[in-house]
Amino acid sequence: MTVSLTSLSSIMSSYGFGTTSSTSQTDASATVQAALQKLADDAAAKAAASSSSSGTQVNISQAALAAANAKADNAKDASVVLTETRANLDAQYAAGTAKGSADLSQLSGRALAIMALNKDGSFSAAESRAAKNALQQDTRTSFLSAMSGGLDASSISSFSTQLADQYDNMSEEEREARGWTEQFRNTSADFSSKIADMPSLFDQI
Repeated sequence: MTVSLTSLSSIMSSYGFGTTSSTSQTDASATVQAALQKLADDAAAKAAASSSSSGTQVNISQAALAAANAKADNAKDASVVLTETRANLDAQYAAGTAKGSADLSQLSGRALAIMALNKDGSFSAAESRAAKNALQQDTRTSFLSAMSGGLDASSISSFSTQLADQYDNMSEEEREARGWTEQFRNTSADFSSKIADMPSLFDQI
């Protein structure tokens, strides 16, 4: 069975990429305070994970936390995610972090996507750019991790399946920010099934 090189190119190229009412001052202050508390809670959770003697246990804990954050954010209204993300950044700035240098590692893919798209101008150009870079880096890291055992039919097929599954569980905002279309999703799923029929080609690369 023949696999289109265009399909492979489409999948591989993706790895590199490529109005609300104002709240009162009291509400804004409360939101920032809540974000500060969340930052403290996240830091405590991260410290607890880091205290584990096993590197594998640390990775699982952090991955589980990220998955939980993503699931929670995907269930919220977009306006809520935007407000919480803005408050998270403002809380970091209030704690002394330089503007444009906020830690985005604890934000979900949807939160990063809303920042990157910045459709209502709630974020600065630097913040939006940082979110785009974070999404791109996440894709590259996932790809490199999947291929760490070697570029062969099995690893590419597995990662293509992962992409399709990831798309199915993504918010619309994240799909748009990453530039992932339904055609891309279907190409990944189709490529995954076809590549399994030609292991000899990729085993020789």
